[in-house]
Amino acid sequence: MSKLSSIFQPFSLGELDIPNRIVMAPMTRGFSPNGVPSDGVADYYRRRAEHNVGLIVTEGVGIDHPAAIGDSGLGDSNQPVLHGEGALNAWRNIVEEVHAVGGLIAPQLWHQGPLRVNGTGLYPEAISCRPSGIWGPTNGSTPFGAGLMEQVSAPTRPMSEEDIADTISAFERSAANAKHIGFDAIAIHGAHSYLIDAFIWEGTNKRSDRWGGSLQNRLRYGVEVIKAIRAVSGNLPIIYRFSQWKQSDFDAKIAASPAELEEILGTFADAGIDM
Repeated sequence: MSKLSSIFQPFSLGELDIPNRIVMAPMTRGFSPNGVPSDGVADYYRRRAEHNVGLIVTEGVGIDHPAAIGDSGLGDSNQPVLHGEGALNAWRNIVEEVHAVGGLIAPQLWHQGPLRVNGTGLYPEAISCRPSGIWGPTNGSTPFGAGLMEQVSAPTRPMSEEDIADTISAFERSAANAKHIGFDAIAIHGAHSYLIDAFIWEGTNKRSDRWGGSLQNRLRYGVEVIKAIRAVSGNLPIIYRFSQWKQSDFDAKIAASPAELEEILGTFADAGIDM
């Protein structure tokens, strides 16, 4: 067996049998006006399935919360959502198209958290969700220009207990929608300074209550999101995306050591993550 042949070997993720080890990574596409995927999105994912991608993980899909998505400073508009009749019907069609050619597909559930610029997205009146009311350090290495940095540097109110509960429920509702539509797994975007990651990272979480302080407290939000998704997803595999770096600071790290990274990912695995 050559070194490359293992790429084409099947593997199991929970109860999901994946025909090979080629997994399509999420890539924002911006082809979903008003949050509804256009007809071309179904064609796009079907083509990948036709050419033997083992598992497709979709672009980030906004969860059922008014501040979930907007412009994060990179001109990323027209992102899809996973709520509302129009969007759900479009995603149902996408899933059916992928399944028709033997493919497997999972949505990447997304809440931009601090990186959503206030006044943008489907609900511009919604205040962006910042665990501690801060965007993050403004002196890091980022792709953002001075104009945006000035715009996002003004503090907002920290998330309240009600805000936290609302966003966890939003993840839960969108996961339930994904299962109902027929997706094969569920992916969670927990990287890059977006909401879950913003609770983990000390640069954006300065809280002193049960959601901040110690590493285990900073992991609590992610744990509650994972448990809520597991409760409604049944046996669907759950995939968690993490990163050390941030869009707000390329040099940042959520874990200062391998042991810390093991604690983060082990805690989430215990909460219900499969991959």
